[in-house]
Amino acid sequence: MLQYEKEFLDKMEMIMVSINKKLRPLIEKNMQPFGITGPQYHIMKMLKREGPARATQLADMMNVKPSAITVIIDRLIERGLVERCHSDTDRRVVMMQLTKAGEELVETVGISFRQLMGTFFSHFSNAELMTFYQLYKKLDQVIDEVLSEEK
Repeated sequence: MLQYEKEFLDKMEMIMVSINKKLRPLIEKNMQPFGITGPQYHIMKMLKREGPARATQLADMMNVKPSAITVIIDRLIERGLVERCHSDTDRRVVMMQLTKAGEELVETVGISFRQLMGTFFSHFSNAELMTFYQLYKKLDQVIDEVLSEEK
């Protein structure tokens, strides 16, 4: 590895750790009034975007084991935010879907999250935001590609 690559990767590691350390507690604090965790919100967002899904599909989307998803889903069901339903095409298949209360909560938390992140992103120009988004999206795609090659 070339020296500049090492220096660059060291800097990237430090900034990614720094941003994560600062944002994680802010996001958790932002979620507290709604009584849900980040992973619960993430599952609810996926259900809102994708529609009804099997637990294994949700686990794949979150890159976790299905058993981890089951615990999160059970808590969301207890709160009346998610419900189990049967597939229209195969009654043996159990799907998860948002309830009306779940849909409303996703929208409310989304507004709060956008306000929080907006306080940071308001310091950037539209061009900077577009560049940031495009590079972040590309990094996400590259990570997906590398992970799929490892399987």
